[in-house]
Amino acid sequence: MKFRIFIAFLLIVLNINLLAQNDTIMLDYVEISALHINNKVQEKAMERKIDTAIMQRLQTASLSQLLIQHSPVFIKTYGPGGTASASFRGTTASHTLVLWNGLQLNSPSLGEVDFSMIPVFFTDEVSLQWGSKTSANSGGLGGVVNIANKQKFNEGLILDVKQTYGSFNTWGSYLTVGYSAKNMIARVKAYRNSSDNDFTYTNIATIPHQEMKQKNADFVDYGVMPELQIRIKNSLLTLVSWNQFSHRNYPPIMPNAFNNTKEYADNDFSRNLISYKYYWNSGRVELKSAYFHERQDYFLESYTSNGLPVTQINTLNKSDVFRQIVDLQQDLFRSWKLYAKVQYDYEGVTSSDYDDDTDANIPRKNRDILSFYAALDGKIYRDLDLRMTLRNDIVDDKSAGIFPTATLTYRMPFVKGLSFNAGYSHNYRNPTLNDLYWYPGGNENLKAENGKTFDFDINYLYENVNFNLDFRSGLYYSKVNDWIQWVPTNYRYWMPKNVSEVMARGFETHLKMNYKYRLWNFSLSGNYVYSHTTDESEYAQQYDANGKQLIYIPKHHANAFAEVRWKSWNMNYTFEFTGERTTSMNDNEFFAYQLPYYTLHHISFGKQFTVGTHRMCPFRLEFKINNLLNESYQTVLWRAMPGRSYEIYLEFKIN
Repeated sequence: MKFRIFIAFLLIVLNINLLAQNDTIMLDYVEISALHINNKVQEKAMERKIDTAIMQRLQTASLSQLLIQHSPVFIKTYGPGGTASASFRGTTASHTLVLWNGLQLNSPSLGEVDFSMIPVFFTDEVSLQWGSKTSANSGGLGGVVNIANKQKFNEGLILDVKQTYGSFNTWGSYLTVGYSAKNMIARVKAYRNSSDNDFTYTNIATIPHQEMKQKNADFVDYGVMPELQIRIKNSLLTLVSWNQFSHRNYPPIMPNAFNNTKEYADNDFSRNLISYKYYWNSGRVELKSAYFHERQDYFLESYTSNGLPVTQINTLNKSDVFRQIVDLQQDLFRSWKLYAKVQYDYEGVTSSDYDDDTDANIPRKNRDILSFYAALDGKIYRDLDLRMTLRNDIVDDKSAGIFPTATLTYRMPFVKGLSFNAGYSHNYRNPTLNDLYWYPGGNENLKAENGKTFDFDINYLYENVNFNLDFRSGLYYSKVNDWIQWVPTNYRYWMPKNVSEVMARGFETHLKMNYKYRLWNFSLSGNYVYSHTTDESEYAQQYDANGKQLIYIPKHHANAFAEVRWKSWNMNYTFEFTGERTTSMNDNEFFAYQLPYYTLHHISFGKQFTVGTHRMCPFRLEFKINNLLNESYQTVLWRAMPGRSYEIYLEFKIN
């Protein structure tokens, strides 16, 4: 471990020394907002950014809501105040990698990210990557969700105040304050969100069905994020600290609605990043250092209606993560560019659920990873581009192997804006620390999951003064060997094993249109995903589960968004469709259940008001109706979801 730290440190020093020898004076960089249409097509290969206008609309929502309504990613949510996990391209939550400013957020214990705990308010940019674009980091066998903090210099005073109030006594308060000068930006964001979450629902687990009010479901989240950026000649220094706290009570599932249950979780985390970028005429280098600390207290106590104890759990989990990165980009010759990255990660988890041979009160497990990554891309023939990457990780002194990727992009010379992409990617995912050390059941002999993916996309981008069209459609096929699955044992507990061979194949399409006519502006966007994910292993054949769709992954998933603007008025309509999902791989199990498909409709009306004639001081008022048709549905078995609800949104903004 010490040797690897020394190597990483030596590489950083060498990079700094090389840069110090470069006496080039760098002019202030500028952001080019109007690229040639073919360059835009090239940038969209295997990735897509969420529209910034949509993100502005959903600033007071969680990232889970943003992805549910405006992306191809399927989100399995336990309802307001509950956990929300992602399924990207038919894989599970642990196969979706989440990066914050290039740093992995996935929990070292669970391997997942709770998207309900990420407020859109704390992000400036959200993008999705899949296939060969995920190769810069291990773990993204399904795809990558990138969230970033990006600000503009020389914007002056920053003041943004948002207030929401909605059904079930739901309150949200959001504040951004700061100043953007020519060479420095200081900004602080803070928020608080709370709800009684006591909506009425139909309990279908009782006979006859009963109308009930959800209990023990209130929650409160709050956080603060200070940011500082300093620009000095040809360098940029960035400091960001993301701090968040929450207390969430969890309601009983429908069959336990009459039991006396107390279940809650207290979560808090602090994610701290310092980044230094140095630019020269033909490239740049970035040094990143980050420390993440997270703590979770979970409590569950349940009794029957007669007062008999059923369950009692009280656990404490803490994690500490250090990440160090040296990231280099260098222009070579003609259109060719070189990308290189060296990263060192230390992950440590202290958990009362782990077994340990020491005398420590709470066992601690850790892991360190040294990663090397290189990419080369450029034109190999006029309208044909090639990108190749190689990655190697050393995990606890053992090499994970070499993982290559390749992507070809062809731009049609006689059809402006049309391009085709074909890619191959090879990636892997380490077992989580829970998989290795959970007690009872942890399996220290687990192998890493190994996945290979083939992609083919077609992209078409058309732009003129009044009309824009962005269309993408693609096919994918991936196979993951040594898929980790928790299976029952003869000792009344479950154990993770490399038993599955999962194949995921599917079809995705995305459409976005915008049309302007005089004072009117019409926007339409949507996504449709077909995902067929099956386990083809011998273990699945034994249990008659081979060829069947994995649990909680819908074959069909779609969303659409339409907006009409006239002067300062706007009306928005959002549509969600989620297909059938199974809750068990074996139809003979007692709790096997098929969750039916559902459709949701949301609508909102808004107006922007200006104080006097000063464009810098606008108010915005919006009224939202969620689940307009009062649909009764479940995203997770026996978890109630809210019916029709209302929200009022008010914003005052200066920038």
